[in-house]
Amino acid sequence: MALASHLLKKAVFSNPLSLNKSVGILYNATRNHWNYQYQPGQYPRTPEQREAAAKRYGMTVEEYQPYPEHMGYGDYPRLPDVGEDSRDPHYPYDCPELKRNFNEPMHARMEIFGGDRYDPAMKRRFSLLHQWTWFLGTIGGSFALYLYLEDFKFGRPVTAKQLPSNGPHYLFSAN
Repeated sequence: MALASHLLKKAVFSNPLSLNKSVGILYNATRNHWNYQYQPGQYPRTPEQREAAAKRYGMTVEEYQPYPEHMGYGDYPRLPDVGEDSRDPHYPYDCPELKRNFNEPMHARMEIFGGDRYDPAMKRRFSLLHQWTWFLGTIGGSFALYLYLEDFKFGRPVTAKQLPSNGPHYLFSAN
């Protein structure tokens, strides 16, 4: 025990920056999971900046289209709104469980378009009019039954309360 504390003191006090570096490494490993390289650059205003942004995201200049400047996404590319379920299931993806390839840009709103979430490109089984008709028909039918059966309440059958002045009463005791 004394040897371990001696080595720790020697390591910390021999170089005053060693403690700072150790804490910095631990802090980085546990708290800072954001890489500065993930941050999008400034909105591209010139053709040269647009070409550099397209190259940065691995796209051609023709297919690169940034979000509008007022949205605050910088030079991040505007990708089509296609969810995970609408992507080709037979393509050999690098990460097949997410249907993504390595170094492929993610959608800016990827938390919405996950495999278990909303997919705007999905073809619906029933039209929205069909869904609303069934929903409102079910709710309306339930409400109509409630209004119609409001006067026909039923409950647990209970006899009238027995009072001494109402007549003979029977005791069930063994006398």
